[in-house]
This record gives sequence, C-alpha cells and structure tokens, in this order.
Amino acid sequence: MAGHDENPGGERSRETSGVAGVDARDEDAIREELRLVDEDLARLRETARELRERIGDRADAPTDMNEMGTLINMADQQDAFIATLEARREDLLSRLREATEHHAR
Repeated sequence: MAGHDENPGGERSRETSGVAGVDARDEDAIREELRLVDEDLARLRETARELRERIGDRADAPTDMNEMGTLINMADQQDAFIATLEARREDLLSRLREATEHHAR
C-alpha cells in the first residue's frame, strides 16, 4: 500500500468523476488501480497468514504473553486492512462495470 498515491483516509487521491466523464484513460486508470489493490491484497493475506501461523506454532510452547498479544493484534490489523482493500476493490469493479456499460451504449 505504501507508495500508492493515497491520502490519509486510505482512498486514492485521484477519483474519476461521474460515469458521463469516464473515458478510456479513466478505464485504464481504474484497471491499474484494481491491479495494485489486488497485489496489496495478496501481500496482506500472505502476511496475515504468516502471523497466524506464527501464533499457532507458539500455542503449545511457553512464550511471552505480551509478544503473543502483539502478534494477534498485528494479525487483526492485517485483517482490517484486507477488509478495507476488499471494499475498495468492489468499488473499483463497480466503477469499471459502469464505465464499460457506458461505452457500450
């Protein structure tokens, strides 16, 4: 997610105006952003899986409870990021469908 032109709210700073203003460049931009979101999702899902795996590996061994709590918190944060990106992905897909339908008319 870092390095992707985002504002503090997590949304991309460049938004496409209404469907009537969507052109081929906007569709390409939406597709590119969708590709980046998919890459971010894959990376976050892998990180969350690895964190949960580390938590599971330590479940049977004595461990520092603070460290375990930190790992659980980190995994939960990854899950929250994933949910946010999944919502963003659905929004992008919807915008792309609208743009495609607009051009088909």
